[in-house]
Amino acid sequence: MKSRRFFLYASAILLFILSASPNVVAEGGRVSQEQPAKGAGLVTVDFRVVGNGGVQILDLKPAEVSLKVGGRARDLRLLELVRHGGGQVAADGTAIAPLAPPFASNHPADRGRNVILMVEDASIPPGREETVREAVGALLDNLSGRDAVSLLIISRGKFDVGQTTQHDSVRAVLGKFVGGATQSETVDDAACRTLQALNALKGIVGGLAGGMPTTIVFLSGGLTWPASGGAKLKWAAGTMACEVRQELFNEIATNAQRASVDLYTVQIPTELVGSTTGAETVAGIENLAGVAGNALIRLSGNQKTEMARVARETSAYYLASFEPDPAERTGSAARVELRVSRENAKVRAPSEITIAKEAAASADAKGPVARDMLRVATVYRDLWIRAVACPGRDPGDKDLKLAVMFEPFEVGLPFTSASIGLFDDKGKLTAQWTAQPADLGALPVMAGFKVKPGTYRMRVAATDGSGRRGTVDQNVTVELNQGDVPVQMSGLILGAPAGKAFGPKLLYQTEEKALGYFEVYGVPKTATVTAAIEIAQSASGPAVATAPAGVGAPGSDGRRVVLGEIPIGSLRPGDHLVRIVVSVDGKPVGHVVRTLRKTGK
Repeated sequence: MKSRRFFLYASAILLFILSASPNVVAEGGRVSQEQPAKGAGLVTVDFRVVGNGGVQILDLKPAEVSLKVGGRARDLRLLELVRHGGGQVAADGTAIAPLAPPFASNHPADRGRNVILMVEDASIPPGREETVREAVGALLDNLSGRDAVSLLIISRGKFDVGQTTQHDSVRAVLGKFVGGATQSETVDDAACRTLQALNALKGIVGGLAGGMPTTIVFLSGGLTWPASGGAKLKWAAGTMACEVRQELFNEIATNAQRASVDLYTVQIPTELVGSTTGAETVAGIENLAGVAGNALIRLSGNQKTEMARVARETSAYYLASFEPDPAERTGSAARVELRVSRENAKVRAPSEITIAKEAAASADAKGPVARDMLRVATVYRDLWIRAVACPGRDPGDKDLKLAVMFEPFEVGLPFTSASIGLFDDKGKLTAQWTAQPADLGALPVMAGFKVKPGTYRMRVAATDGSGRRGTVDQNVTVELNQGDVPVQMSGLILGAPAGKAFGPKLLYQTEEKALGYFEVYGVPKTATVTAAIEIAQSASGPAVATAPAGVGAPGSDGRRVVLGEIPIGSLRPGDHLVRIVVSVDGKPVGHVVRTLRKTGK
């Protein structure tokens, strides 16, 4: 099959995979939170529970949870815990770069956190930019590679960084950030600035209703204390003066609770001695923190400790699922009352949810097939899917190829339709693949695209035999791994023996060995190429286990195939970094990496 051609070269050299099987022990990684499949038609309420000191409570039992929706007590069909990995810290106290996700997925446990950073730059004076950078950096250090972060600098009126798991892009933008506060700010100036900031915050929170749990971190030097009376704009001496009202603060808090938003307010010390606003702006930002329900974070002490608190308190949440009556499936909002019987427990849950109409909640066989789900904004999560994409080249072809592998979480019901679309940065569909029945007969399903180098949004869409639908979205960069010039390498594909061939594999359970496969380009045919496998706990960490890899003879176009056994039997469940280092004539010239996930002993 043409779509499998990218993988077949490994079969020819499987016979000379290393015979040596060193005994290694490698520890570390995150524990995978495998969850049972949801029942058809269930409605889910997400909530967080923290105890004394903001410590997450992670061992709730269904009997400890009381749920009312629309005034009616509900029997819990499922209570699931979703945990997010946090940042790791090395022995010297420096942050360790988080592992990239092993695959993209629409499973709740693989989504990661959604974090929105809002910087009220007009309240932060020049000279305090480094405080903002350090605070945001401390938060990013405590997030995982699955957590998506976006950045909005309020005066610019748009997101400077869209939702991304590439956290360094946030650091890069903040590296050029310049505060805009001045000591000449008047009371009226402060009020108008506050209105702009609060309306931006209200707009962001309002747009999150019905989505996944989101953390908003609002960084400001201060906000105006609300005036008494109603809100209004007035003209005085030809200029506009703004009046801030308490109702606006309250609306933000109400919308945040409705949308399952955790709002953290961070005060940046300003030290504007000559300012006419003074203590009022401090009181205003304290007011926002108070109505949001989270204590104000003041960056006058240990910033790392304060910002780590945000990551700690949002590191997990529960999903409580119940089955509504058919008559309740009207598409209307219903009030949520959720309590836990644990002592000293603080619950953060949405105040209402929408119970979808029957047509939207059921897996209607007359609904869209996979190719119809590529161009729509709707995210389908009834069918859980994992997917991975690896760039490379076909023999004799100078263009790049993106190899895509995907599979359902539940293997009992096969896919009935599947499609993949690649969208450029303007949202244009540039490549599309639609499975034929024969393509769906083996898992993982494999597809290949010829595509120009660049960054794309990839959507994988599929349906299964029960009528469920699922979509997975992922940003993919199509480029070869660069080693020392002129050496280049394809992406690393993980797999397992399939007879005498190589079979791609996305998830490992009790296997003793995995296989790693990639290709090396640009090496002279007369050179000696060797490769060594390393297993590490982090992207920047040292190897905790090693093993050699086999390198094939150069092909007609000079490419070399690298294939090696990765001993994983001793690895603990969790995520582990596989790094394969390539050497030419004894000199290291580059490496490829991929995260491997193991879920069982």
